[in-house]
Amino acid sequence: MKVNLDEVINCIESSSSEYTYVYVIDEERIVPLESRNIESWPYEDDEIIALPDRDDIDDYGNMERFIQRVDDETIREWLSNAIRGRGAFRMFRATLERFHMLNEWYDYRDRCHRVCAMDWCEENGIEYEGARYEIDDDYDDDYEDEDDWQTEPVTKPVQAEVRPEYKVIAISKRNVNQLVFLASEFIDEQLEKHGYAKQDDPDEAISKLEQMIGDGALIHAVSDHGRYVGYSIVKDDKDRFGLDEIFVRKQLRCKGLGRMLMNQMEADAKEAEKPVQLDVDPADSDTIAFLRKCGYTVLSSITLEKSDQKQTGNMTELNGLPFSLK
Repeated sequence: MKVNLDEVINCIESSSSEYTYVYVIDEERIVPLESRNIESWPYEDDEIIALPDRDDIDDYGNMERFIQRVDDETIREWLSNAIRGRGAFRMFRATLERFHMLNEWYDYRDRCHRVCAMDWCEENGIEYEGARYEIDDDYDDDYEDEDDWQTEPVTKPVQAEVRPEYKVIAISKRNVNQLVFLASEFIDEQLEKHGYAKQDDPDEAISKLEQMIGDGALIHAVSDHGRYVGYSIVKDDKDRFGLDEIFVRKQLRCKGLGRMLMNQMEADAKEAEKPVQLDVDPADSDTIAFLRKCGYTVLSSITLEKSDQKQTGNMTELNGLPFSLK
């Protein structure tokens, strides 16, 4: 079940000191709860995910960012002065009216609220539906009737940042459960390549992911409207960064998602000032071809491991034995 993005936005904007909104995981729905009676909530902490509130959408910060995007230096200075001191929102609005930019601010603000809602969904692995950037021109604002006299904006329209279709999300204990079925797909694909029967054991996948997070591994997922469609696991060893797993759903391969995950790993390695070295199953020709496209070359050395499992099917003597890519 998907949540409606507009519902998420409305709940964020409607939050107050009296009511907060939470997403109930098992019920897959958003419910309001009294902020002052937390002890009476019918849910445990691990059963719900709190939605952002009005502080999280940070409309004062949105005003500052809006001002920085105004091209006209004179208007930008007027707006900057308007938000200093008491009555910042009122003065900001009055200044926007002066320069016929009120509707531009509404559009920018609504886009920022929409981005906040999308980020919350994606960071928590909650699949959503609804337009990512479409803004309704019919604003439900108390002041709308006063703005009918406005002419078209005389300045270049202020644009909000455009987010890409897919987004890389950091995985932690908070959202790791949303990755379990994707990780199970990876395990099944690897078992099938080596001639083993698929397994239907999500518990093993989640146990492995939690263990790797506890050991300090860096896990990232690619989110498509809150649905995780690819992921990578990178081990942060003492002297290097090593790619342990990288996986993208078959129907979404060759769309740049794997490269997004590789770019994230390389950025993390650069920040940590560590080299990158990759261990790959020599039978995994798809991954090797992908890594070659990313600029990695195969080294001649092979690291051997003795496997306790019996091999079945048409498998070469090196199947299951990792070799290094650098």
